Amino acid sequence: MNQPLNVFLRDQRVGTLWLDEGRRFLFQYTEAWLMKANSVPLSIHLQLQPEAFNDAQARPFFANLLPESEVRRAIARRLGLSEQNDFALLEAVGGECAGAVSLLSDDKLPDGHPDYRRLGDDELNQLIDDLHNRPMLAGEVGIRLSLAGAQNKLPVFFDSEAVHLPMGGAASSHILKPPIERVAHSVENETFCMQLARTVGLNVPESQILQHAKSLYLVNRYDREVNAAGNLFRIHQEDFCQALGVPPDTKYEAEGGPSLAQCFDLVRDQSIQPAADIASLLDWVIFNVLVGNADAHAKNISLLLTDSGPQLAPFYDLMCTAIYPDLAERMAMKIGGENRPEWIIERKWQAFAEEVGIKYRLIEKKLKEFSESLPELAAQTAQVLGDQYGDCVIYNEIQDLIKSRCTKTQRFFN
Repeated sequence: MNQPLNVFLRDQRVGTLWLDEGRRFLFQYTEAWLMKANSVPLSIHLQLQPEAFNDAQARPFFANLLPESEVRRAIARRLGLSEQNDFALLEAVGGECAGAVSLLSDDKLPDGHPDYRRLGDDELNQLIDDLHNRPMLAGEVGIRLSLAGAQNKLPVFFDSEAVHLPMGGAASSHILKPPIERVAHSVENETFCMQLARTVGLNVPESQILQHAKSLYLVNRYDREVNAAGNLFRIHQEDFCQALGVPPDTKYEAEGGPSLAQCFDLVRDQSIQPAADIASLLDWVIFNVLVGNADAHAKNISLLLTDSGPQLAPFYDLMCTAIYPDLAERMAMKIGGENRPEWIIERKWQAFAEEVGIKYRLIEKKLKEFSESLPELAAQTAQVLGDQYGDCVIYNEIQDLIKSRCTKTQRFFN
């Protein structure tokens, strides 16, 4: 039987996760954490209480910490585990997760000696080549890393000169993504969309392209910051599936996952700055439609769980998926009951306004602003990235799609 896992927020043990006789999840906060003056819940869905949470309550939060799809299968194969065994996978790779969460068995508790291993260019290139068979470096001694999502990625420490691997529980500062197989120029695509989002006013972390044997996408972790002592400090966060108690295998609205109405209600009910965060979430929705990001589901939005309370996290995983014929065309979350981009006309936005509780005139104003400014800003972004990293055909393809969608949107107002 798997031994219980100690659940940490940063360096504080906050609870225990274990399996009952039926191999169902149970989670319980420690008495010490409940008595602590400034204690915070692990999740909006797991508010502080002395009683243990059952499987239906606890599993969605913890399962959403794990990688998905082929990445998860490859990790399971590498470690000799069943890919359906959430608990065993958490035990194996849950040392450095999204937010401030770590899961550690008694025999793997922090030894107080976190460290980093510098990677030379050749070693980094070899590591990237190996990621397909060994995601998150699963099985390597001293490394226990986990990030949610279906894409191969690696938490690393980057000091502007070299990439380093976190060892012994050390915090990572960046996320490194290799090119996605069968998705041409994915690194350039995501870099372009993230830079464009920043230019248009969305709150996104800084990102860049590392040019090695392969182009690599490197993005700052928004859930990490440097404290007064100069050390990396973990900031707790959870994605919207975790906050709503939705398992990762139903993250898409078409599978019963969260809708945009539920996402806006979550922000409205939980954020310490609801007006600002609702406005930001609306910008994110409109941006995704106009740049062709059909994979904008509830695991791609998060809340920072700060000491002051929850607030919307910076946006991430922005990519133009619509230019790839083999990727799903339908949007992950519906606009006014419609997930086919070409069918999202003005009355769908009007229905969306009712669904999410926002006056349509505000949405109309935002649609007009974005559709008028995005084509020119996209051209400027392509110029900047071309000067910095070299031209890429994907920039033109994304610009063409943006122009088409913005032109269609502007017809609402003519």
